[in-house]
Amino acid sequence: MGTTIVKWGIAGYGDIVTRRVLPALHALGEQPAALWGRDPHRAARTAERHGVARSGADVDVLLTGVDAVYIATPVVRHVPLARAVLDAGLPVLIEKPLAGGLDTGGALDTAGRCAGVAYYRRLAPAVRRLREELDGWTPDLVDVHFRCAFAPGPDDPMRWRTDPALSGGGVLADAGSHRIDLLLHLFGRPYELTARLGDRFPRGAERRAELTLNWRSGLRAHCLVEWGSGPPVDRFRLTGGERTLTLAPLDAGRIDAPPHPPLLLPPPANPHQPLLADFAAAVAAGREPVCPVAEGRLVDDVIVAAERSDAAGGRPVRTGG
Repeated sequence: MGTTIVKWGIAGYGDIVTRRVLPALHALGEQPAALWGRDPHRAARTAERHGVARSGADVDVLLTGVDAVYIATPVVRHVPLARAVLDAGLPVLIEKPLAGGLDTGGALDTAGRCAGVAYYRRLAPAVRRLREELDGWTPDLVDVHFRCAFAPGPDDPMRWRTDPALSGGGVLADAGSHRIDLLLHLFGRPYELTARLGDRFPRGAERRAELTLNWRSGLRAHCLVEWGSGPPVDRFRLTGGERTLTLAPLDAGRIDAPPHPPLLLPPPANPHQPLLADFAAAVAAGREPVCPVAEGRLVDDVIVAAERSDAAGGRPVRTGG
């Protein structure tokens, strides 16, 4: 058996931390005990606003007096910080993607320790029901389409996402990683993909990524993820054998399966709450969290393969599945 998590160290002070992680911890009755960030003044302001007792820019603040650590920094710092946490003998939960196109996730030794990646959609009631529907049914095609506006100005705190050296990629590593994870969670690792990435920010992150993934079962998935103008889209549709199941929007908790009535399975208001509850339970029980690091690495593998395919003019690239 593991130990019960009571006190958390938090690395980062951005939107995910302030809107999702800290409120979820408070709702679960757990204690955010320390907050780390490169800017000690911003860390102190965030800590004070959210009732976190300690803060600072020294990584030791993150590793002392806590039972586990949540890492929600720019992607380039995910693996170095996670390594420090694991070396300190602490469980660690890392924001997605693990490393994206930086491809550094293989450097983490998680043997015998609880370490996960925050692919929280695995816990959504509609996704769990989707897995049940796939028992005995393999679709022929999955269609994934995501689009939202994202055009940060020079002073926008999210501007780092446009620099692949910091973010591990563009829209594919950001919003796309969640949808890739769902494909891997539902169907396992594809054996081959083709990809085209384009419409890049000045620092190189793509605004548009189009992928086709192939599985040895014959399943094919077409994924289009984009930051751009036009109405928002978030569709996840499975077809095959005269059946169609659609989640649109993906996070609405509604499964359309004509001719049957829609199935309504609303998600929690804060999806990080069940994610953090699952991780605490995993530590206590000595089991793996809902998305262990090893499975988070597989998403990175797809992102890296997509970049290789694009660099080769969209030629097929094997992914190892």
